Amino acid sequence: MKKYFILAVTLLFFNVAYADGHRSVYLVDFKCDAAAYKEFASMTLEELDAQFPKGSKKLARYHDLTSGSGIVLIETDDPTLAIKHVNPWTEVCDATITPVVDDKKALEILPKP
Repeated sequence: MKKYFILAVTLLFFNVAYADGHRSVYLVDFKCDAAAYKEFASMTLEELDAQFPKGSKKLARYHDLTSGSGIVLIETDDPTLAIKHVNPWTEVCDATITPVVDDKKALEILPKP
């Protein structure tokens, strides 16, 4: 539940409300082993940000270091770019990628009562 609160706050503060009408946001929910965090800790922020493929943008990444889990929010118009970002970490992390929408888009999609 905390992850979804963080997601909501991040979307609110980063204002990712489909500015151009074509970009989608993907929530990557991950759980990593100790080897992943050892590798992660050896990298700079620039190296970590460079792992996001051209055409995608990291909106946020949050870690729960006590459990080895966290979330990444990726904005892109090509869902395969979210997969390309996650793929190099699959040997040391389990991850799911879920498309998410903001309130405005949800209201457009959901049927009216």
